[in-house]
Amino acid sequence: MAAYRAVFGHIDVEPGTCFGSRNDVKAAGLHKANQDGISWGLDSANERVADAIVLSNGYEDDRDSWSEVIYTGAGGRDGNTGRQVEDQTWENPANASLRRSRENGYEVRVIRGGGGEKSYSPASGYRYDGLYRVLSEWMEEGESGFQICCFKLQRLHDRDQQLTPLEQQLDDVIDGALRRKTATVERIVRDTKVIRRVKEMYGGTCQICNLALAVGPDGKNYAEGAHIQALGRQGNGPDVDENVLCLCPNCHVKLDRGALYLTDELDVVDRYADGSRPKITKLTTVERHKIREKFVRAHRKYWGLVNGECS
Repeated sequence: MAAYRAVFGHIDVEPGTCFGSRNDVKAAGLHKANQDGISWGLDSANERVADAIVLSNGYEDDRDSWSEVIYTGAGGRDGNTGRQVEDQTWENPANASLRRSRENGYEVRVIRGGGGEKSYSPASGYRYDGLYRVLSEWMEEGESGFQICCFKLQRLHDRDQQLTPLEQQLDDVIDGALRRKTATVERIVRDTKVIRRVKEMYGGTCQICNLALAVGPDGKNYAEGAHIQALGRQGNGPDVDENVLCLCPNCHVKLDRGALYLTDELDVVDRYADGSRPKITKLTTVERHKIREKFVRAHRKYWGLVNGECS
C-alpha cells in the first residue's frame, strides 16, 4: 500500500465545521487516524511530517487557550487508564513528524473534541478549528513524573484562515460580498461557519431586541454574528458557538462599543437607555446554544465594567 501523503490546508472544509465522530473527521480528510492524536504522512521530499492534530483532553499536560496550545506528544500512556506510565521520546514517529512540521514551517489543522478545555471545545463530537503553526518543542517532566514531548502551537490570525483557492474563487463569485464586507471603516461583518450556525438557531432574529429584518429577494432575515469576547488583538476571543450572538446591526454595534453588556445571568444591560426604553432585558436563548460565562466576563472587563458598573 502506498505511503500516506501529508495534505496541508483546509481540505475544502471551513473552520467551525462540526463532526459527530472521529470516523467523520477522517472521512472528511482532516485527519488520517481514528484514534491517534497526531496525523502524519510524507511531504514532497518524502519526509515524515504532521498535517493535523486532535485536541480532546487526551493528555493531562495539554493546555488550551484557543489562540495558543501547549500540546503533549504521543506515547507512554497506559491503554486502559490513559495515564502516563513511561517517558516519551523524539524517536516516536508522531512526535518526530510534528517536530519536522515546525522545522519546515508547515501549518497543521487543529480539531477539538468534546473532552477538551470546556471554554473552547464542542459540547460533543468534534469541530475543525482552523490552521495553527508549530512554534517550538521541548522535553519536560509531566504531571505524572515522566518526561514528555511538548509542542507550542499558535493559531493563524483570522484573516489568514483562508479558504482553498477553489473555495475562494467560488466564494467571490457567489456571495463573497456577503461573507466579509466593510460596514464602516472600523467594522468588519464576518460570516464564518460558526456564525452561520448560530444565526440559523434563531432564524436571523436578534437575541436582544427580537428584531427580524426581512431584506433581500429571498425574504430571509438579515442578522449579524457578534462575538461577545472580541476576536484578534482587541479581545483574543475564540470563534466558537458559545462566544457568538445573533444580533441585528444596531445591537451588534452597541455590543461592540460597550453600550450593551451581559450579566452572568444573561440579562442585557443598556448603559445609555433613556426613560422610554428598558435598561435591562433578558437575552433570548435556545437550549442548544450555551453561552460561556468566561466570554461574558471578558467583554465586561474589556469595557472596564465591574459588577455591572463602570470602574
